[in-house]
Amino acid sequence: MASSLTKKGDSLATSQAEPVSHTKPVADTEKAEASKVTQNIIETGCSSIVNDTDSLAGLERWNGSRNNTARFLVVNLALFIMGMNDACLGALLPYIEPYYNVNYTQVSTLFAVPFVGYVAAALSNNWIHFKFGQRGVAFIGPICRIVGYLPMALHPPFPVLPIALLVAGYGNGIEDSGYNAWVGNMHQANELLGLIHGAYGLGATISPLIASAMVTKGHLQWYTFYYVMMVMVGCEFALGMRAFWPHDGASYRRRLAYDNEGMERITTRHVLKQPLTWVVAVFLLGYVGVEVSLGGWIPTFMIKVRHAEPFLAGLSVTLFWLGLTLGRVILGFVTGRIGEKLAITVYILLSIALQLLYWLVPNFAASLVFIILLGFFLGPLFPAAIVTATKLLPPEYHVSAIGFAGGFGGGGAAIIPFGVGAIAQSKGVSVLQPIVLAFLIFDLIGWLIMPGGFKKGGLRKAREEKTPVGGDFVQVGRIFDVYLLSHTHSLASRYTIVIELFQSLSQQRSSKSRTTTHVAQPYPAPKSGFETGMQPTSGRSTTSAAQIVALAPLKPDLCERAWQTVAHPTLPLIATVHGKGVTVFSLATLFSHSSLTGGHTRSVRSVAWKPNLAPHKLCLVSGSFDATAGVWRWDGDQAGDGEAALEREVTSAHTRNGNDDDNDHNSQNPDSGEDKEWEFTLVLEGHDSEIKSCAFSPSGAHLATCSRDKSVWIWEDIGASEEDDEWETIAVLNEHEGDVKAVSWCPDVPGRNARRRYSSDVLASASYDNTARIWREDNDGEWVCVAVLEGHEQTVWGVQWESRPRPGDKFPRLLSFSADATIRIWTLKEDEEGDDGEQGGRSALGGIPNTMRRSLREEWVCTAVLPAAHHRDIYAAAWSAQTGVVASTGSDGKIVLYREDFEADAPTTTVAAGPDSDQPMTDGTEEQSLAVQQPPSTLPGSARWSIIGTKENAHGPYEVNHIMWCKRYDGGASARGEEEMLITTGDNGIVQPWEVILNQE
Repeated sequence: MASSLTKKGDSLATSQAEPVSHTKPVADTEKAEASKVTQNIIETGCSSIVNDTDSLAGLERWNGSRNNTARFLVVNLALFIMGMNDACLGALLPYIEPYYNVNYTQVSTLFAVPFVGYVAAALSNNWIHFKFGQRGVAFIGPICRIVGYLPMALHPPFPVLPIALLVAGYGNGIEDSGYNAWVGNMHQANELLGLIHGAYGLGATISPLIASAMVTKGHLQWYTFYYVMMVMVGCEFALGMRAFWPHDGASYRRRLAYDNEGMERITTRHVLKQPLTWVVAVFLLGYVGVEVSLGGWIPTFMIKVRHAEPFLAGLSVTLFWLGLTLGRVILGFVTGRIGEKLAITVYILLSIALQLLYWLVPNFAASLVFIILLGFFLGPLFPAAIVTATKLLPPEYHVSAIGFAGGFGGGGAAIIPFGVGAIAQSKGVSVLQPIVLAFLIFDLIGWLIMPGGFKKGGLRKAREEKTPVGGDFVQVGRIFDVYLLSHTHSLASRYTIVIELFQSLSQQRSSKSRTTTHVAQPYPAPKSGFETGMQPTSGRSTTSAAQIVALAPLKPDLCERAWQTVAHPTLPLIATVHGKGVTVFSLATLFSHSSLTGGHTRSVRSVAWKPNLAPHKLCLVSGSFDATAGVWRWDGDQAGDGEAALEREVTSAHTRNGNDDDNDHNSQNPDSGEDKEWEFTLVLEGHDSEIKSCAFSPSGAHLATCSRDKSVWIWEDIGASEEDDEWETIAVLNEHEGDVKAVSWCPDVPGRNARRRYSSDVLASASYDNTARIWREDNDGEWVCVAVLEGHEQTVWGVQWESRPRPGDKFPRLLSFSADATIRIWTLKEDEEGDDGEQGGRSALGGIPNTMRRSLREEWVCTAVLPAAHHRDIYAAAWSAQTGVVASTGSDGKIVLYREDFEADAPTTTVAAGPDSDQPMTDGTEEQSLAVQQPPSTLPGSARWSIIGTKENAHGPYEVNHIMWCKRYDGGASARGEEEMLITTGDNGIVQPWEVILNQE
């Protein structure tokens, strides 16, 4: 099957990119097994689409080739030597002090100066990879170690030792950051990082034993140990250069596509602007400081405080490192299975408890037990933090960010042990315990502000949704809000003053307004159903103009975040996206009718029904975070009276048990129709990143998809029939400067094609660049941006067209909603000469043909900003086709209804981009307009809109992701198929219908 990027009979415009796109059909012989569609695609040669997730992400395996195995073994050796380096100093301190006759503060500089080397390594790691690749790491690291260890072995005057260890610290930092970043991006990273850090722990375990034995049993000087270190580093250098020699800077740049035109190099400056980089770096700084402080000062603490013999004191630190090694190896296989966020939280809490026991129980034998267990639970913290960073950060940031975090965090091995020594000089070595305890609590707080929640898989979802650092606390705060509000009456008797203050603050927060037209709505106390956080209340809103009444939720609950619900154009069906699939519900039975699973390898974010099909056929497209769009088809009963027969088929699947509330209606019910006839027929490829939205044009001939890769793709169905799935890319629109969040086609209404120099289809897009854009296809078959709608101060989450133009208007209006908590109404301003005066390309001047190409500019004006009601991001808004009422919802969990009082429009100032404007043009020949609105309070249309109803906490403490109007077909409808209702979709996995009662005025 051919897939073309050129238009029919013409090529794409020069302003439009030409990436490679693919359409992949699913073999007809395998369509009957829709529930196993992934395996079918693999068997028919489409494994690159739905192969295992690791292959999809291009993750390496440690044993994927002989060279990889050799590199992995060298990394283990490098970490083994690093462990010996970090642990030996603690065992040698009791002998270095008398040798040079220095005090705690002076000897602690040996811990402090390597911090400078680690920081320098963190800042230069990215540059070394870019210029020299992993070959540079394998060369620079060992050389710096040898340069550092040689003076130590020659036992020069004491001031030379810190300088020598600074150089060695730089070498350790380069290898630590580079190798952690490489292994952290491998398949089964948790387990592999546990192994290499187990090698680190093993080196740290035997190093104090060897050092202590050489001095106490072999009667050798302390510096003899560094000859052993030099020999081992020499072996590492020889093996590392052989294993890493092919992996130079050019191969590294090719792997990250830096050599491709237009690919921006991720520099250290980019990385340092990521808050997550600093959170991980500071967490590792505290952790490594705790680890090395314990390993470095345990012998001294045991001798001075627990009064142990020197050899037993050296044995105690060996046991600590042994516990740490076992923890990294054993718990590394546990951490990934229960989720990094939860596992590390538990490990840190246990470490805090063990540290308290080690401090407060003054018994040497008990201290040994606590030390082993403390090392065991501290062990997996470092590798788990690296894995967490790989899951939360985009792939292009991995080497730079993880390298910086690892290098900067490694500096904790220097600065915190130095602080312990400096304080111990005046307060005694017993200060080790409270300092370690304080840093463990500090790390616990740092870990809790990581996004992703405590559920397994939450980290990748947090990256997909761009959850900010500390985002989990927002959810906890909202649950706390709802809990207090729902228990107001029971708590009032004991905490009257506190409750009154809380309610007062809540009302103030909900009534913040940017315009004078908004009347604040009080925070209603939720019913008991909210206490579970799963079921919304059925109470009505307190606004007099409209009442919002919760109907029975659609069943079954999805039990995971649901992104979007879309209604079928004609049938009583809706499709809801959640997880990696789509669930289709019947609006007649309010139960699940069927589900679509197995077509995508990552979360499905959007869905669109194809209109104008044969009466017995269904088709929808799903857009996924795996950067593909999937085409699904359903063939109904061809017998009977067409659409009515299909309606009976899709709405009667649950008639037998549709009223049984105890029935979950899961996919195993043979009568439910689940996975029975949906066929995954085609994969549309081309986007470089997650698909955020997809939509069909009114005719169904065109499909638009948009993505995080900043592009909008337009596809055309060129198949000879519905059974012949053949699509081609007809346009790639790359003018947005940020993620494209949503696309929406103008509905098929009179006036849609008033400007006859364009085709009938009109597309709107919304973006992270704070703008919306209008796209049309001109007479030359090129899709062009005819207007840029500017005014929002933050991300525009979406756009929604008016269902039909107002009386007197030629063209539907457009509303846009944003993270700045505003909704704006945009109107097309028609040219003075008007299109009504032109027919067939003739002007209004006496019918003389106009051969000049007309400007592609359109003037869109912001005619209204709706009254402020939301105090967080507005994720969705919908325009009622029957009443014109606008409904909105978003991050604050609130539903808001707006109504317009029709009055005459007043003019609004606009300016068109062009040669006399400061605004850039789309290309060198054609103009595009920028709608520049007046401040909200001066917009003449704003006063016509008023808030007529609100519903707080529509989904309990959870965010509401989508809202839409649809027709009502259930038994409670007074006019089946004519009455409208709202449907919201939220993070709690509930698809919730709402009845809207507009009071007569």
